[in-house]
Amino acid sequence: MRRLGWLILPAVLVFAGASSPSIAQRLPRFFFPAAAAAGGALVLFSLVTSLLRFARSYRTDGRARLGPVVANAVAAIFLVGLPASRLPNAIAPPQPGPPRILVGFGDWLGGEGYPRLSRHRGLDVRGRPGADVLAAAGGRVTVARDNRDLCGLIVVVDHDPHGYRTVYCHLSALSVKPGERVARGQRIGTLGTTGQRAWPGYEHVHLELQRGADPNDLHDPAARIVGCFDGTRPYPADRLVLTYPVPC
Repeated sequence: MRRLGWLILPAVLVFAGASSPSIAQRLPRFFFPAAAAAGGALVLFSLVTSLLRFARSYRTDGRARLGPVVANAVAAIFLVGLPASRLPNAIAPPQPGPPRILVGFGDWLGGEGYPRLSRHRGLDVRGRPGADVLAAAGGRVTVARDNRDLCGLIVVVDHDPHGYRTVYCHLSALSVKPGERVARGQRIGTLGTTGQRAWPGYEHVHLELQRGADPNDLHDPAARIVGCFDGTRPYPADRLVLTYPVPC
C-alpha cells in the first residue's frame, strides 16, 4: 500500500501542475518534469519487481497473482510509454520549414504525452519562448488580456466577414489592444508559458478556430492553414485561410 502511494504521488503532482495555473506558475519550471521522471522511474522499478515476484511464485508453487503485473504494466504505458513517445518533440532541434504541431485538434494526449480529460480544442504550435506570435489572418482584436485560467495571456481576433475568430493562448506579453485591426502575419504578442505552463522544450502557442458566437463551435485550424506567412504572397479574400502563428 505504501508503494502504491509513492506511485500515485508523482501522477497527482503532474495532474495538479497541468490543471491549476496558480500552482504551476508558483513552482520552478523543472519541478513537474522532475516529478514525472521520478514517477516514471518508480513505475518501472515496480513493474520489474512485480515481474520477478510473479516468476518466483510461479516457479515455486506453480501459481501467482497476475494483478500486480497488469496494474504496473498499465501504469508504465500511461506514465512512461506515452510521455516517452512525445519526448522527441521536445529534444529535437528546430528544422527549416513549418513548425512542429505538438498537439492536434481533438487529441486525447497533451503535449507532454499524458492523457487529457477532454479532447484538445485546437493546435499547439511549437515555438521558442520570446518569439513573435503572429496573427494567422487579418481581422479585429476583440480580446487581449490575462484570462487567469489555463489559457493565460490571450488574444482573440475576429475575421469578418467570414464569421470565424482565432484564439491564441499562453503568450508572455501582448502587443495589441481590443479594437485594433491587425494584418495577417502582424505581431500580436510574444510566446510564453502563461496559464497551463508548458514544460521546458514543449513551449507553444495554442491556436483555436471558433465559428459564430459559440466558443464551443470549434473547427480544426489545420484544415485552413496554407503554410508559413509570406508577405509577398497573395492570400484569398473570399474565404478564410490561416498561416502559422509563429515565424517559420
